[in-house]
Amino acid sequence: MTRKIVQTGSSLAVTLPREVVEQLNLKKGDEVDVSVHPQTGAVIVRAGVRYFEGGRVTKHFKEASRRVLEKYDDAFRELAK
Repeated sequence: MTRKIVQTGSSLAVTLPREVVEQLNLKKGDEVDVSVHPQTGAVIVRAGVRYFEGGRVTKHFKEASRRVLEKYDDAFRELAK
């Protein structure tokens, strides 16, 4: 898909095709992660991980929390002393 670079205020922007928006389940105001592949120069757009939906924590939040607690368990125990 070819897209045109457009001016929005003092920034440049690329619009996302409807198919991409639907596939990533994006909504106005959502955040995305944009990066450039170091070898190919490809622009990569990733949907932001949602940690809260409808006032509740998501599965992603629970998994991320578990990983942090496991990784830093010893440090947290030391801080709690």
